[in-house]
Amino acid sequence: MPKVTFLPGGESVEIDGETTIREAAHLVEVSVHDRCGGMGACCNCIVTVLEGLENIGPKSVVEEAVFYLSPEDRLSCQCRITGDVTVKTI
Repeated sequence: MPKVTFLPGGESVEIDGETTIREAAHLVEVSVHDRCGGMGACCNCIVTVLEGLENIGPKSVVEEAVFYLSPEDRLSCQCRITGDVTVKTI
């Protein structure tokens, strides 16, 4: 099972494949500042992937439209996890 670790707090959780970072964050009560219920409309749930970028699916159409996201920055509601990742919440 893939493991997601959230920094700076160090919380971690094992999840089923294809879970979003937002869903994993909610399991361990880490705030990702999501305001739109996971629809990608608010663009507030940005996380930076510190390790395991290769274990996250490609950017969604919604993420591609957000011009200020670096390659390591993702909307937690839009990216599905396929392997171990470490992310920093903003």
